[in-house]
Amino acid sequence: MMKRFFAISFAILLLVLLAVGVYLSRTGHTPPGQPVLLQINAQSLAELPAEFNRASGSLRVILLMSPT
Repeated sequence: MMKRFFAISFAILLLVLLAVGVYLSRTGHTPPGQPVLLQINAQSLAELPAEFNRASGSLRVILLMSPT
């Protein structure tokens, strides 16, 4: 009886871990008509002011996130 309980619990745990892994491995996407999301790094940092100023007639948002 206990072996069956542990086997079912283990199978459920594996399925949950697999589902979480699949969810986390998906790449982000943007809605149609919206420019793709960019990660700012040393190479793309120079392009940021030009892109920001190019859209001066519309709402602009810069989101900075830190892992800490």
